[in-house]
Amino acid sequence: MEHRFGNEILTEPLSADELEQLRQFDSGLSHTIGLVITKVSSASAEGYIDIGPQHHQPMGLANGGVFCSVGETLGSVAAVAAAGVPAVGMSNYTDLLSGVHEGRVEAVALPVHLGSSTHLWRVEMRAGGRLAAVTNLKLMVLRGR
Repeated sequence: MEHRFGNEILTEPLSADELEQLRQFDSGLSHTIGLVITKVSSASAEGYIDIGPQHHQPMGLANGGVFCSVGETLGSVAAVAAAGVPAVGMSNYTDLLSGVHEGRVEAVALPVHLGSSTHLWRVEMRAGGRLAAVTNLKLMVLRGR
């Protein structure tokens, strides 16, 4: 089955079937940490992760690397959806604003800058309605590769 993700600019969001295809294709880190991507279009990407003991650092809070990974993944997916070609992270700057012990963290990636060769995406992650972390992800758009 031909897929749109990475082959065209996604002016219309991925369908439920296309999202499932994307989830099945992803066997990497986002799958390992339990990130579920729920929306992908050229305008945004959304997802969530249910924080539990498997995500904790020794003090019983979600490890900051989890938030960095969520930001990197959603920002990268959003950049590919907006560019229609592969994109790779150049810098990931994540601010950790409040600790999360357990529960759902919802994340939304929105564009800050969409250039022809670089993108900047801001990913806000909220737990229980409060801002837990913010990632600013700069990406290189790989046109012609």
